[in-house]
Amino acid sequence: MSQGKRARPKANAWLFSLGVPLVALFVLFSLLPYDRMVERWPFGIGKDEVMAYQFVFDHRPGQHVQGKVGKLFLEPYADGRMLVTLDEEHDTASVVTGPAGVITLTFTEERPFQGFTRISMLPATIPSLQAKYAQLVADSLGLLSPQLSIVEVVRSGKALGPYLQESRITPEFLLKRASVSTTLLNADGSVPRNKASMSLPMDTLNAEWLTWSGTERSDTSATAALGLLACAEQRHDLLNGSAGAMYDQVTGRITPLYGIAVAPDSTVSKGASRISFGDVLSTSTAQARIIRMATRLRLDSAVWGPRFLSVDSAWVPVLAKGRNIGLVQAEVDRVRNTFMQRLFHPDPSAFIGTPVPGKATPTIPLDPWLAKYRSQPDTLRFVRGKYDIDHDLVIPRGIALVLEKGTRWNIAPGVSVMVNGELHIRGTDLNPVFIRPQDVTRPYGAIAVHGDGDTRVRISGLQMSGGSGVWYDGVAYRGMLAFHAADVIMQHCHIDAAYGENTLVVNRGKVLLNDNQFTAAAHDFIRLSEVRGSVEQCSFAAAAPGGEASDRSGMMLRDCHILIKGCTFTGLPFTALRIDRG
Repeated sequence: MSQGKRARPKANAWLFSLGVPLVALFVLFSLLPYDRMVERWPFGIGKDEVMAYQFVFDHRPGQHVQGKVGKLFLEPYADGRMLVTLDEEHDTASVVTGPAGVITLTFTEERPFQGFTRISMLPATIPSLQAKYAQLVADSLGLLSPQLSIVEVVRSGKALGPYLQESRITPEFLLKRASVSTTLLNADGSVPRNKASMSLPMDTLNAEWLTWSGTERSDTSATAALGLLACAEQRHDLLNGSAGAMYDQVTGRITPLYGIAVAPDSTVSKGASRISFGDVLSTSTAQARIIRMATRLRLDSAVWGPRFLSVDSAWVPVLAKGRNIGLVQAEVDRVRNTFMQRLFHPDPSAFIGTPVPGKATPTIPLDPWLAKYRSQPDTLRFVRGKYDIDHDLVIPRGIALVLEKGTRWNIAPGVSVMVNGELHIRGTDLNPVFIRPQDVTRPYGAIAVHGDGDTRVRISGLQMSGGSGVWYDGVAYRGMLAFHAADVIMQHCHIDAAYGENTLVVNRGKVLLNDNQFTAAAHDFIRLSEVRGSVEQCSFAAAAPGGEASDRSGMMLRDCHILIKGCTFTGLPFTALRIDRG
């Protein structure tokens, strides 16, 4: 029996075989609810593929909207720079295009653009809404972050679409938004040296410049906020310090900053070039703090929902890029709900890593030499007499140091006394308290107080000379007398011949200076930062020669609210009163 020949498929059969899947795709994408369309698909089908098919096969009627925002124009200019124009403001900038289409604009310090010297722009999509949500949360948690906006970028006449615009955090940004006593850390975690600052050559307590290396210097609340946002956005780069950090010169604490991801997110390996907050957040204590913070936010979930919706109403028409608003809204709802779920119910152990036990904060032991002066469990008392201080003394927190009238301290070169509690010096006109150097040719360090904001410092009848300054626990105390975060009352004192940057320093506290004489300062007499109070009936005279006169002052006030009354400045070859930021 012979076998017949197989018939060739006809053209209509080919058309039918192709038409069936096309009709199926048309039916599927025209009837499938949008909220199902934006969910995760099986078999490894990605979102981009789904959206491509939707664009071709979904022809159901729907509303198409187009938002309007400011346009930022980039046009070639001379010397390789570009002319930047936005809302009638224009200037020239160097432009760098990085990974993922990130555009970085750098302006000169003399001519900042909209008040900023550096701006980063990242192509904006629907998931970019999370960055704005996170920025609102960061602001509510006290985590410093730049403001985000959205612009349409046109480069050399070509429209590139919507971009997230963020002013990068620079030293100039800190001057506007942060405490005057903060500075940006270098990328390796070290504190930048201030070239204009004098050194502390006689300091023997802690002469090393600070390099941040662990949990002991981290601002616990701000770091927990960073960890919570990293969990909400699923951003490992935040844990690796991509947004940077700032150092508080008063407390010695390191505070992380928040910013958008300017490069594709990845688990960046930890190294010397990064400031790793992942190590800080790996402890069980830190992760418990993240959970508590999320719980507090969850209690206000009824407030956060409308706040995020207000972001959607302003940004979504722009991010929609003319697509069907029903589809876009379904994607927006998914992005917002996912973010809120991670924000209110974070799983730090899964994202950051299995928590490890935290280290206990070490306590400061009392120096054995001081034991004989302990008049009460919380008081060290020096009575009338002479005392040679030949080594550094650190007074633990919770213990007050008292110098009674007639006390004479002679301090060895480079030696300092660091007080973590209250300081009381009770001299009188007839029986002052004297603090002098053992060697008049070699200054000692400083008498310094590290307070908690309300720590009392009460000084009267003090005659003091011969000190410079001290580094302790990562903080520079740049004065012969230096008080941080303290409530200071100082009166009827004569402070002479200081060899450091300042005779007296008060940072972040309250102060009353009354009827004091300051003479023979090697640099500045008084430096007050972030202080409220008054300086009354004080005299400043006979400055020591040397140093740049243009860089010296009788009183330097930075971000202060101070009443100055009845003070005299005599024979100073430089500025008597200098005011910065306030």
